[in-house]
Amino acid sequence: MPLFRYLPALLLLSALPSCSSDGPAGRPATTGTVAKAAPDTAAVRKAAQQYRVVLGEPVFVDSSAYYYQPVEVGMKNGGRNLRDKISLSVESSSSYGSQGQVFNLLFTHQPDQTTHLLLPHGRFLITEVNSSAQPAARYPFLFCTLVTQDFNRDGELTTSDASALYVADRDGRNLRQLPAPAGTQVAKLLVLPQAPTLLVLLRQDTDHDLEFDSEDAQQWLSYDLRNLAAGPQRHPQPRVQAQLRQQLIEFNTHLVPAR
Repeated sequence: MPLFRYLPALLLLSALPSCSSDGPAGRPATTGTVAKAAPDTAAVRKAAQQYRVVLGEPVFVDSSAYYYQPVEVGMKNGGRNLRDKISLSVESSSSYGSQGQVFNLLFTHQPDQTTHLLLPHGRFLITEVNSSAQPAARYPFLFCTLVTQDFNRDGELTTSDASALYVADRDGRNLRQLPAPAGTQVAKLLVLPQAPTLLVLLRQDTDHDLEFDSEDAQQWLSYDLRNLAAGPQRHPQPRVQAQLRQQLIEFNTHLVPAR
């Protein structure tokens, strides 16, 4: 069942804030204009009957005054659990295992218990969060991987779709998308503290079958954490990539007997 058809209605019924993703800086960018369809009352009723909001365990961000909780989709009345769809990967000083699909993060300021949401809407799927302890003075960022479109056209947002890399302040504000090739899938994030650099491994759908598998190429990108606005660089540099391709040919031909 295409769960994400009903998430906007679910959020409305659960009294969590909801608004468009289009707007000023600090809100997530989208790949196109989202048409606002008329509310489907049947879908609203179905969402209210089947789904409920579940707040996950708190994940503390460094020693700051903030922690966040994954906001998950829960099933009512003993419905089928969604563990087969997504298990959120959290890289932090705290361990966390999600029970269902995660569509937002709820940030709480500990001294006064005020809260705010990472995303201003319920249309994306969050698959990874990197909030591991970092020297805040050098790169005070939180990174997350979001599925923003039904890339494989199966009617759902899942980890099989393409994904995008987003960055926010470590208090969960000023969310923005990092530039990267469209139609790729984020496979791994690595923060190199001494560079300081963010390395990102992307899967590319090079055979255009709408899947990301061993038949597709991979690509590493490097982001300078001192200037994320500069965009990524290919890793390694083009000169070294050309050298590696030549060595690949040499490796696979020097033992082939001459005819």
